[in-house]
Amino acid sequence: MSYKISEIAGLLESEIKGDKNLVVRGLSPFFQAKEDELTFAADEKFLHKLNETKAKVIIVPDIPLPEIGKTYIVTKMEPRKLMPKLLAYFKKEVKKMEKPIEDSAVIAATAEIGPHVYIGHEVKIGENVKIYPNVTICEGVTIGDDSIIYSNVTVREFCEIGKRVVLQPGAVIGADGFGFVKVNGNNMKIEQIGRVILEDDVEIGANTTVDRGAIGDTVIKKFAKLDNLIQIGHNVIIGENFLMASQSGIAGSTEVGNNVTIGGQVGIGGHIKIGNNIMVAAKSGITGNVKDNQVLGGHPVVPLQESLKIQAGMKKLPELLKRVKKLEQELKK
Repeated sequence: MSYKISEIAGLLESEIKGDKNLVVRGLSPFFQAKEDELTFAADEKFLHKLNETKAKVIIVPDIPLPEIGKTYIVTKMEPRKLMPKLLAYFKKEVKKMEKPIEDSAVIAATAEIGPHVYIGHEVKIGENVKIYPNVTICEGVTIGDDSIIYSNVTVREFCEIGKRVVLQPGAVIGADGFGFVKVNGNNMKIEQIGRVILEDDVEIGANTTVDRGAIGDTVIKKFAKLDNLIQIGHNVIIGENFLMASQSGIAGSTEVGNNVTIGGQVGIGGHIKIGNNIMVAAKSGITGNVKDNQVLGGHPVVPLQESLKIQAGMKKLPELLKRVKKLEQELKK
């Protein structure tokens, strides 16, 4: 599908600086955008790197702009008002549900479909896929060969499930990310127009949720294994051979490297980068970037041996406080 940038500029009450006749085929994040996609640069982090995006058309605030062969849609609208309009414009229309298995769905002859399953329009289901009862597969989803979808799983529209993927009971793939902005004092929803992509040999535990991207995709790469009761926020990218234990969560737009192991009840903040070959002890908190090849623990995380020393020291604090107070009293005499 293609979109005229003149129409987008009208929607945003903006001015075009450059080729007014260009069309784009979608909206993408700044660094992931392709030449024929639209992106935006709302803050200095991106405005200083306009030549680093492949996108030919960029939405920008009304400031002096470099002439580097880009077409700019210049807006005076506040980002909090612009984003809901922009994402609603690019959100794909979803067809009306008509039958338990829609006519346009393509299901391999070797696939097994249990009772009370909904399979949406233009879904593609590969060879030897097994889908248990009470599963919902929404429009445009693809499921690779030899995957197993257990009962009460929901896969939302346009998500991609690779080969040999296992979705344990109650998993939700592609729910809307937690995206809201304050407009006139009210929480207004930002449409989530991305997808979830689960690569080959991924396993998602029972009642674990993986949110769709706001713009662009949430991606979980090959051989990643997630335990039960985990939350993965929108636009998170998880590397290969990832392991995460129960009751942990990753906030939006965080990137995790390959061969990372996360213990139970670990909280990971948003918009950070975690390197390769990392191990994190249970009940830890990660709030900043993490370099490669470390074993960490604590809140905030430090090298695990240091964290253990801190925990041991904490046990001695009550006695130390008593000694300090006693010393203070003796000094006053």
